[in-house]
Amino acid sequence: MPQLNIAPDNIQIEIKDGESILTACLRNNVSHLHACGGMGRCSTCRIAVSEGIENCSPPNEKEQTLAEKIDLPPGFRLACQTEVTGDVHFRRLLLDKRDLVLANQLNKEKFGPVGTSRKPAIMFSDIRGFTPFTESVSSYDIMYILNRYFDIMGEVIIRNGGQINNYIGDAILAVFGLENSGDPIFRSVKAGVEMLEAMDEFKPYLEQSFGKAFDIGVGIHYGDAIVGMVGTGSSQRLTVIGETVNTASRIESANKEAGTRLLISEEAYEQIKDRVEVEDFVRMKLKGTSQRKTLYEISKVIGVTTARQSDSIRFFSGHKWHKTLPVEDLEPGEKKKFRLESENILLVNLEDQVFAVDNVCPHMHLPLDMGQVSDNGTILCPFHDSEFCLKTGEAKRWAETMPEGVPESFSGLMKNIKVCALTTFMTHIEDGFIWVCMSKK
Repeated sequence: MPQLNIAPDNIQIEIKDGESILTACLRNNVSHLHACGGMGRCSTCRIAVSEGIENCSPPNEKEQTLAEKIDLPPGFRLACQTEVTGDVHFRRLLLDKRDLVLANQLNKEKFGPVGTSRKPAIMFSDIRGFTPFTESVSSYDIMYILNRYFDIMGEVIIRNGGQINNYIGDAILAVFGLENSGDPIFRSVKAGVEMLEAMDEFKPYLEQSFGKAFDIGVGIHYGDAIVGMVGTGSSQRLTVIGETVNTASRIESANKEAGTRLLISEEAYEQIKDRVEVEDFVRMKLKGTSQRKTLYEISKVIGVTTARQSDSIRFFSGHKWHKTLPVEDLEPGEKKKFRLESENILLVNLEDQVFAVDNVCPHMHLPLDMGQVSDNGTILCPFHDSEFCLKTGEAKRWAETMPEGVPESFSGLMKNIKVCALTTFMTHIEDGFIWVCMSKK
């Protein structure tokens, strides 16, 4: 019989013909998490195959669906769905309660917790002269001005297909190219040019209201980065990590020394050099580096973006909205699944008010669409007896009972997972359609 070599336990067991890896492990008293009971509805049994992947059965439909949702890398398999025809070496990925809790924090923005390698355009923008500006301005006015500034710049970034990844003090980190619509560098540079124009329009208001103004600097770079979810519980967020991000930040800082407002790297410039006008260029060492880099000062973009356009997306109120179902297709009291940005959402019409929520229970990330909708505006998870408010996402009940067949030890682990709210999304009715904003409420 084929042999399973299991790490980190460093043990070897036999597996029978037609038996899944999970079943073989449990039969041989190897502790192996399987929150959904081995039904392929969760990924807590996932393994990393180091040798013998060719001896594993091809992923079935259940496994393919889940692997696509959480973006599992090659060589990562679900033990409950995988059979073998020869010897296999693998490592169990989830070993204890802490692993189980982390596994519960699955992909909310189509990037799994394992991270995804991408090649986006990264933009940093920062305010120039903000400290002197704040010296004679009240703290209330400072926060008001910042929020107004972020709102103005946010509209420009979102309109050009970017995503604001983080606010760092008065700086903005934005990413272009995560949604696969194409042309990320041109869109980021176009956004940068328009941000400078918007800042010039904002300055007279500042001068009139406060007697002085400030300016901004923008830096853009293009290259490899790791995109994934980090954090815990409700503080989890999408993060972009890598040298590309660091370089973009340094390019933005170089504006101070160069006396410029918008600089892009040579790597970014080479991709769009026939579509921009260059005011000047500089060669300089970026902070924290020893090599000189050529940076280009961009004054104008030429033409329009080649990114794929769609009438299913609109921008208003500073947000990006996606067209979903016609209103008439969702009767009062009805709920329907909808695939949006590689994520399954659930649309619910409750007394002619439409709600949109993540079609994943935050307890063990099992589907909610089979759950009952109550007259009190809540939805029940059909698996682990949890209940959530459709409007706010608040957990009204949390894992009060477990399905039959779940071992007592695992039942205890699942009940002790930190209470998390259901992810909810803003909805808007226009032109006979339900529009959904994928930014979390």
